Amino acid sequence: MSGLALPAGADPDWAELAQALITSRHSVAPKRLRAPGPSDAQLLQLVQAAASAPDHRALRPWRLVRVADHQRLALADVFEAIAGDRTPPPSADDIQKSRAKALRAPTLLLLVLRLTPEDEEVPEQERCISAGAAMMSLLLVSHAMGYAGMLTSGRSIRTERFARAFALGPDERALCFVSLGTPDDVRPRARPSPHELLSDWPGPPAD
Repeated sequence: MSGLALPAGADPDWAELAQALITSRHSVAPKRLRAPGPSDAQLLQLVQAAASAPDHRALRPWRLVRVADHQRLALADVFEAIAGDRTPPPSADDIQKSRAKALRAPTLLLLVLRLTPEDEEVPEQERCISAGAAMMSLLLVSHAMGYAGMLTSGRSIRTERFARAFALGPDERALCFVSLGTPDDVRPRARPSPHELLSDWPGPPAD
């Protein structure tokens, strides 16, 4: 683990290591990620880590699509076309910004949610939780390898044109892009204290 190496012969305190790994991770914007990104072998390790996320009834409710380096200009064309569909028409600067989104991070993945097979015990929100947990595992192992990443979304990936470009099925939905690479500039943000996030249940209201 980057920055978390143990002395030779030391017994790891897994809770301490996990806490250190999780609390030291920060999202890094795609424009601040440089080469190299994860190797092919490392990427498979990251996806394997993602596969450890909770998966009620083993439905495999998500999948990842890699956008290769030679496909970035094609993706930029898709973003430009989507921008052109909007009203009012985009400015030249808006089009340039739309295209730039496809060309930044060294490694670019698309997270896709699967809504089938249908199961009344596993509604859409639970599938989203599974996908989110999977991505957190992926980001944490990426951080341990010395990389950084960020999840990004936006209006473009929710369009019909985008769904056609990625050949998404009628039972699938694009959730976000996953950008990975070597951090060029880490800008940590303040995080809430646990006391702001944790409360005790007061019990059901009296009848």
